[in-house]
Amino acid sequence: MARVDDAANADSNDPGLRWFKIAEDGLDTATGTWGVDRMIAQGGWAYARVPECLEAGEYLVRQELLALHSAYDRMGAQFYQSCAQVNVTGGGSYVPTETVSIPGAYGQEDPGVLIQIWVNGVPDNGRKTYVVPGPRPMRC
Repeated sequence: MARVDDAANADSNDPGLRWFKIAEDGLDTATGTWGVDRMIAQGGWAYARVPECLEAGEYLVRQELLALHSAYDRMGAQFYQSCAQVNVTGGGSYVPTETVSIPGAYGQEDPGVLIQIWVNGVPDNGRKTYVVPGPRPMRC
């Protein structure tokens, strides 16, 4: 998410926006399933709750899916994103401090972007921990 003065007229490509995460879903090493598997099981939906502590105001929300099936080659990871405008209401006062610019939040050489997830023909990263690129999700 990124705080903006006027969500209806904000440009999600503005490099001056400061983005922060409220959720992420990577690899469950116990089962070998990825966030995209859970999204498919939910009929194509990914759910996230806006933290109640977040300062009220207008925000852009960026939903991003990172396809890693070809990420073993540089430039092989595929980014799919969409944006929405939201108005957060409530009594929260928290302003996230761990923010990033987009582009610039991560690069093609980052470990979570350039990665070989296929082990013995199975895309489970060898059941090793996968660190989702970008900042950690905000916490109240």
